[in-house]
Amino acid sequence: MQSTARTAESARPERHAGELGEFLLATRLRRGMTQSRLAVRSGVSERTIRDLELGKVERPRKQTLLLLARALHMSPSDHLRLQSGGAVPVTASQLPPGAGTPLVGRDRVVTALVDLLGTGGQRWVSLVGIAGVGKSRVAAEVARAVHDALPDPVWWVDPGGSPAPLPGTVADLLLGSPAPRWDELAALIGDTPAVLVVDDRVPARLPEPGLVDLLTRCPRLRLLTTARVPSTHPEAHTVPLRPLAARGDGPDAPAPRLLLGRLRAHGQDRPFPLAELRELCDALDGVPAALIAAATWFPLYPLPRLIEAARRDPFQLTTPAGPTARRLVGDLRAAVTGTVEALRGPEASALAALAGAGKSVRDLARERSLPEPVAAAAVHRLLQAGLVRPTGVPGEFRALNMVRSLLAPRGPVPRR
Repeated sequence: MQSTARTAESARPERHAGELGEFLLATRLRRGMTQSRLAVRSGVSERTIRDLELGKVERPRKQTLLLLARALHMSPSDHLRLQSGGAVPVTASQLPPGAGTPLVGRDRVVTALVDLLGTGGQRWVSLVGIAGVGKSRVAAEVARAVHDALPDPVWWVDPGGSPAPLPGTVADLLLGSPAPRWDELAALIGDTPAVLVVDDRVPARLPEPGLVDLLTRCPRLRLLTTARVPSTHPEAHTVPLRPLAARGDGPDAPAPRLLLGRLRAHGQDRPFPLAELRELCDALDGVPAALIAAATWFPLYPLPRLIEAARRDPFQLTTPAGPTARRLVGDLRAAVTGTVEALRGPEASALAALAGAGKSVRDLARERSLPEPVAAAAVHRLLQAGLVRPTGVPGEFRALNMVRSLLAPRGPVPRR
């Protein structure tokens, strides 16, 4: 018995070193670094890195691991995993990658979401809005803010992201197999207070009934999800994410501020007329992804021509001029088209009616021969999905320019 115990005890450092080496190697390869490149960036010798990856170092120095974590831009959860020898502590947070640019115009909604998940008593908060409005970015900011504010673990899960989740993580239980391993995850979480953030750009990967059942089986779990349309489940508390405002607050209105920030990032430091910037932001509905894409066209065309193109068809500017921004923005036309084409019944009818001049719910009900409560419910869901917005006239609504261009692709988009 004593011999067996000594054998098991002596095997632990070897297993620990092997797990750490595998994790370090996998992380380095995901970052696209060679051992020599990592050595230059971290100040750790190439030989030490090689020995760590081969599992030859049983008790690495914490300072060495800290230098490697910084050079590899590890998240706090990955750094904790490195310090833990490659193993994933059950209670460790798994946070989204760090943001490269500041979040513009979303301070209030981030604060509200953190409050809802922390002290607001909401177990499932669903952040809803049109494609490109910035749901993923806001959800990531909320995940980091909740992690800083609460002692509970925060688990970030992105079915549309890359690379594949690391083995042993919560994301791996949900995404690492052909179907989510709900039973294993429920057993793992149990009665642990925790926050699960699901940025589900591929809704079929994590169906809502599975999430509802998970909430039932894990009574202290809270959930934040992103979606392009409101959930039909009564458990979900919907928070609409509106496009950025183009007017108000002078030059500090969030839409022009975001656009100016992106222009400076592209080396466009010359002054631009604020009124014309606002016109462009209006034509692009204040959708952040559209503004980011439009900024890439400024070196090629004068601002008045960009405004004209955006009024005619906003999607002319939503395909970025460069591959880096294209990866960030994606295919906005296809995403919005998918949302519009998925509408059925009163919602589809109401959206078609609101693609022209602004209308009230009563006018809409009369034009489409709908009971007024049915028309009101349809407009409410379209508002939550971010497909329509108030016109500024009390009680009137109109489809976004991007939506109108899809519903009437051959006609010019009317000016506001």
